[in-house]
Amino acid sequence: MQVHGTSMLRILLIDDNPNDRHLAIYALQQEFSHLQIYEIGQAQDLEQAITAGQFDLVITDYQLRWSDGLTVLKAIKSRYPDCPVVMFTNSGTQEIAVEAMKSGLDDYVIKSANHSLRLPKAVRRAWENTQAQRKVAGLETRLQTLLNNLDVGVYRLQADGTLLEGNPAFLRLVGLNHLNNIPESKTLESYFQPEEYAKLLSQLKHNSQRRDAYGGLCLRQAPEKEVCEIPLRRADGTVVWVLLSKTFTTVNGIITIDGLMEDITERKLSEQQLRDSLAREQILRTKAEALEHRSSILAEASRLLVSSLDYRTTLALVAYLAVPTLADLCLVDVVGDNKLITYSEPIVAASNSELEALALELRRSNPPPGNANYGSPKVLRTQQPELVMEIPDASTRFSTQDAAHLNFIQQLNITSYLIVPLLARERKLGTMTFALVQSQRRYGRAELEICQELAQRVALAIDNVRLYLDAQKANRLKDEFLAIVSHELRTPLNAMLGWTNLLRTRQMDAATTAKALETMERNAKLQSKLINDILDISRITQKSLLLNLHPLYLPPVVKAVIDDLQLIAQAKSIIVESSFDAAVEQVLGDTERLQQVVWNLLSNALKFTPQGGRVSVELKQINSFVHLTVSDTGHGISADFLPYIFDAFRQADATTTRTHTGLGLGLAIVQHLVEMHNGIVFATSDGVGKGATFTVQLPVYQPKLRQANQGDQVRRENFPSLHGLQILVVDDDEDTREILTFILEQCEIQVTTAASATEALKVISQSKPDILLCDVGMPNEDGYSLISKVRSQEKDREMIPAVALTAFARDEDQQEAIAAGFTKHLAKPVNPYELVAVVASLAQPT
Repeated sequence: MQVHGTSMLRILLIDDNPNDRHLAIYALQQEFSHLQIYEIGQAQDLEQAITAGQFDLVITDYQLRWSDGLTVLKAIKSRYPDCPVVMFTNSGTQEIAVEAMKSGLDDYVIKSANHSLRLPKAVRRAWENTQAQRKVAGLETRLQTLLNNLDVGVYRLQADGTLLEGNPAFLRLVGLNHLNNIPESKTLESYFQPEEYAKLLSQLKHNSQRRDAYGGLCLRQAPEKEVCEIPLRRADGTVVWVLLSKTFTTVNGIITIDGLMEDITERKLSEQQLRDSLAREQILRTKAEALEHRSSILAEASRLLVSSLDYRTTLALVAYLAVPTLADLCLVDVVGDNKLITYSEPIVAASNSELEALALELRRSNPPPGNANYGSPKVLRTQQPELVMEIPDASTRFSTQDAAHLNFIQQLNITSYLIVPLLARERKLGTMTFALVQSQRRYGRAELEICQELAQRVALAIDNVRLYLDAQKANRLKDEFLAIVSHELRTPLNAMLGWTNLLRTRQMDAATTAKALETMERNAKLQSKLINDILDISRITQKSLLLNLHPLYLPPVVKAVIDDLQLIAQAKSIIVESSFDAAVEQVLGDTERLQQVVWNLLSNALKFTPQGGRVSVELKQINSFVHLTVSDTGHGISADFLPYIFDAFRQADATTTRTHTGLGLGLAIVQHLVEMHNGIVFATSDGVGKGATFTVQLPVYQPKLRQANQGDQVRRENFPSLHGLQILVVDDDEDTREILTFILEQCEIQVTTAASATEALKVISQSKPDILLCDVGMPNEDGYSLISKVRSQEKDREMIPAVALTAFARDEDQQEAIAAGFTKHLAKPVNPYELVAVVASLAQPT
């Protein structure tokens, strides 16, 4: 029981002398108003009282009949360590007093009349000390409990690294969950890797020292508080974020750091998640705005691109659409008919008229060379965009050969630019240049993407317009061609029908009859020539024209044509000169078709050479090519028409008042036949009225350099005998079926033909052939579909060897045919010997 206000103080008074007990009680009652005293004069009473424990303080004599005061003191302290004990005796000594004090005695009072007055004061002092100690102990207990239950780490550290105190939360934060108390060593070093412990120690005592004004170390003289947020690496290697609050105190030269450490990892994660969320939201908002802006520009561009067939006007509108949203300056360079950019006619749009005029002038006066490794030429050549985000120092970025480009950039004050190609259907149509002038903006990947998409739409629009105009031109040319065909066929027909009617209805003399027959024959041959030209163009278009190639000398072929056309030359008094180099070697060619090439060139020269003119035919060899040159002093070819001289259905004069007759197919046939012989043909002319020159170049036949192939292995005068072999030929073209049948039958092969995939499947279902020869390009159902159905029906049966016959001869076409299920691939026109070689190889058992 505590003595506070009216609280009762309970005292256990142990003394075997009643008078001494009375003296003590009297003295105590004078001091304390609320007092309850239990008197003990016998040993058994003391045992009961100690067991009951109903007392707050003990007063004991030292000399007792059954014991002594030290024994009683120890008995009391063993049961009630916090109970105050005062010894009131007259038989004690200094030694006894010292020993008693060591055993926990609170005070020592000598019995006497004078000293008895000291007893109440000693009791009060002992009781108040005990009460104070109990309060302190309670506070310490509550404080320790509070610290132990806190989620905030509390620690005390010396500057030398000695850990003085730390609560469980501190231990948990540093990753020592298995420790309940600070280890006796007062250090945590053994639980960390050396470098990690050094870092932890540095964080816990950061700024515990500072430098004086002279650069030397000095200790802090006054407490100084520091708060920071740091990532803390724990003993197990994991990292948490903590809020660290530290106070530095210096006492007697010793620095003490009192710190608080709070786990803020969740808050940090929440803050980071919030920042990430805001960043993502900003990115999405920016992207959405960019997409909206992009869609708006592209939508408007699409509207403009279909607004007119004048693509240059449309391109100018699109260029102005890009300014100033995408660029301060936009240039569109378009490829001309010569497949090169026409820099003299750029399409320019700029943010102001001065900049536009300067850009136009610079583009025209200093165009970049076609082989430049920068700018529009490079982009057009590589078909890859060029993005320059920042214009660097001119001395490091550009070399001397880039002077024009450097001048262009410097004069226009361009700070960033990008160039994108205009590509549509694998055709290079030009480039678009976007530039920023004296701007803080810079081009990046996002701007490149929108400019590429804009360029793609522009390119498709240009190509669509050109295709439309080309289609219109082609239709017009075909209409003109049909009119010419009608005229050219009717003209000889008129003469033949006229003389026929006269011969049948009138009697004529022999001379007139002979003249009539001669005229009819000449016009029939002319009509036959016209029809053959039309058929040749058709075969060329369908890629079904076949060549019978063999080594031959050109001089006899050329001389025969000159002899045949000599009468026409004499009729116009045209002198035909010829010059043949005796050293000309053989070429690999088709005699009939090469004679047709010479005939068309020479007859064309005679037709366009006026009366009394001159035609020259020269044949010579230059390196590994034989050159045939036909020159005339005729009307010549204008520079505008020269690029189209070999186009079918094209004539320099297609009007009804034209001077010269013909279909305009001869030169187109010449070009195709020469190219089929792996040669080239070209025309030159100084202009109208200055004659023309046509040159054919054919490669020299070099049998020693040719690699042996299957055609060479079986090629001989007679085809090999493949008697008993059954082959199904599938082709929608009757002529092709006939020539293939003829070639195969020379080898005693039994040939069955089909004109479609459906017909072929019926034949295969009735009788399985040994080999299938199939055209790829057929109407309704092509060869790929047929071979797919054939392979699906075979399943586990032996597959029929199949050869794809197609005019598509690229490597990828061959790979596509093999992947579809064909065994071999042959390109049209098919060499008969090569065809037989492939069939023979497939017929041999493996």
